[in-house]
Amino acid sequence: MRLKTINGIVPKLFGFLLLISLGCRKDKVPALPLPPEPTKWEKISGAYKVYDTLGVFLYNMNISHVPSGNNNTDSLRFENFDGEFTFTYKQEDFSNEPELLIRTGYHEELFDSNMNRWKLLTAANDQFYYNVLENDTIRFIFRKTNINYYLYDSVPYFYCECKQIAVKQH
Repeated sequence: MRLKTINGIVPKLFGFLLLISLGCRKDKVPALPLPPEPTKWEKISGAYKVYDTLGVFLYNMNISHVPSGNNNTDSLRFENFDGEFTFTYKQEDFSNEPELLIRTGYHEELFDSNMNRWKLLTAANDQFYYNVLENDTIRFIFRKTNINYYLYDSVPYFYCECKQIAVKQH
């Protein structure tokens, strides 16, 4: 008698659990669309605080995107670069370079705030370590000199292979 009762309860219990599991299905929620991945230019553009290699604050700088209509030859505008210069430089993509490589270029004659002339150019040392945005940091390396102009501008001669660290502000 006892075996019959257990055999009768097991199928009823199984049926009850099956009914509950089918009735308690979670409704499907439509997946939210992922936000679009920021473009290379959106990642680079922004306000930066610039420090020397020892961590001493030097100046604030802005980098903005200047579209050209062609995705791999847009320009970047540097405002207050090295605390003195504003210029725009064309950026080109090459397959053998890091995606977020930033070119500061070659500038034969830039004027500082005192209207003195300077030559500014990208230094070629270890080019894929410097001038690349990594996380929110750019390790800049560039050459700055007034060799062509210091006599005419009546200022002391100056040359620097400058290294600076720019940290993007959010």
